Amino acid sequence: MQTELENLRLVLSSPRPRAPSTLTSYLSAANQFLTWLGDKIPPDDMDLRRYFLKRRDEGISENTLRTDFAKLKKLYLANHWEFTLTADDKPEAPSEEIATPAFTREEVAQLIKNRASYTKGELFYLAIAITMAPRRIELARIKKRDIKDHSIRIDTAKHGQKRTHLIPEEIMPYIEAYRPREHGVSSLTVMFRRICKKGLGEEKRGYGWHSFRRCLITLLISSLAQNNLPITLGAEYMRWSKKTIGAAFLGSITAATYIRQEARSDDPFYVDKLILSVHPFLKLWGEEN
Repeated sequence: MQTELENLRLVLSSPRPRAPSTLTSYLSAANQFLTWLGDKIPPDDMDLRRYFLKRRDEGISENTLRTDFAKLKKLYLANHWEFTLTADDKPEAPSEEIATPAFTREEVAQLIKNRASYTKGELFYLAIAITMAPRRIELARIKKRDIKDHSIRIDTAKHGQKRTHLIPEEIMPYIEAYRPREHGVSSLTVMFRRICKKGLGEEKRGYGWHSFRRCLITLLISSLAQNNLPITLGAEYMRWSKKTIGAAFLGSITAATYIRQEARSDDPFYVDKLILSVHPFLKLWGEEN
């Protein structure tokens, strides 16, 4: 079993290394499957089908099974085992399971108002989440070296545009007060629930860090439109991929490839400065509790 896991580790580490949390997640899923499999190496697709039946009988959610499908496919490919399952075999997560509700403007304002209740670490991640709305995995990846000269680099997931953001003065005290290190995504989930409990009086089951993301893009589109600015700036600021921007706003997945920031300005923080000037929550950080 060690050989199979080492092959997977190598594939995930070179030539493009995955985040430590990703590596741990894939190896854990692979180890669980191989332990169940026992001595039957190499496995076939029927072994995989039996394993998924077992997991479903144990009450594992379809969304988790869907994630396991991708992880075990990588295990098969890393060990040169034939993977005959197709996209049609991939577990389908119910829409209500993968949908994340958005915070309201009032809820985010309340979270900011109650900032005296949080730890330095909670304040750090909350300030970034409300201001820049990274995904949970992107928050988990932030390290001290990503922050310098009043800017922060977001290691974007899901093929989005990697960006170095300007840190506004309003949240700088909370950024400087904490030394971030890479976290597991599960610890960020626990932290999110703590923040909601302290700031809103409840854990907000079903919500997550992505709830800030949905809230911010909705309000930014409105703010940009009211200020006669292109609404695509909100998506650029939030590091959407050009294909996603094109599909969502321009009617073509290739259209956004023609948008060039350097044609607007040679200032690397041009988009940030425009967004921060209409950001719905930035001024609240400067108000007294």
